[in-house]
Amino acid sequence: MKRTSAELKRLSREQLNGHWGLAIGVNLLMQIIVSAALMPFYILFVFSRRGIVQFNIYMLAVVIIAAVSVVMQCGASRIYLCFARKQEASIGMLFGEFTKRPDRYIIGYLLLFGLEILCMLPGAVCMAVGITSGLLLASAIGLFLYLGAMAPMIMIACRLALVFYLLVDHSDMGVMEAVRESSERMQGNKGRLFYIYLSYIGWSLLGILSCGLGMLWIRPYMTQTFVNFYREAIGEMDREDGVTSPN
Repeated sequence: MKRTSAELKRLSREQLNGHWGLAIGVNLLMQIIVSAALMPFYILFVFSRRGIVQFNIYMLAVVIIAAVSVVMQCGASRIYLCFARKQEASIGMLFGEFTKRPDRYIIGYLLLFGLEILCMLPGAVCMAVGITSGLLLASAIGLFLYLGAMAPMIMIACRLALVFYLLVDHSDMGVMEAVRESSERMQGNKGRLFYIYLSYIGWSLLGILSCGLGMLWIRPYMTQTFVNFYREAIGEMDREDGVTSPN
């Protein structure tokens, strides 16, 4: 049974009752850790008067720290899954995935990152050539290709949206198996997920206009909704309600 986004959001608000403090604390802690890890590289880049070598070092640090932070984000996903399943959760679970084959999460991140690069590469190359050579046509084509890459990127993101949740739920599952499972589960669900993403644009704008303070509540709300979308996609919510899926 497919639930509307409004139903998933209502359920998410109910599940977060009594857990807002932990949810906000988890997101704050992740942001502090990532910012603290990146700060030395950013300072080096700024004080080098934005040298190309320091810029490359900074960008490499961004990719590496992002890969490591994915493991923490998967730990946060486990916490939100505990909220949904009425299980005990603690902030220590944020780091628990580092002991559960974290290489799977990093490989999954690198796979998605690589697919995004492949989508954007033609447009980026054309734009770079056009800008450096002063060729307006090449720049225009590059911009067109770059914007056109957004459609396949969105399709890939929606198709593989369940990969990390599946890896969290199944410690013995490999990345490619999770990719296949996510692709199958998202058949007929990609449009629904995209609509849920769009429905949070207004909330996100409010969070930004509040100098980011509103995001302390909005981000957990969004994450819990996506967790419930995952639980519905794998049939868990139907099993809880005693609904039998058609063969």
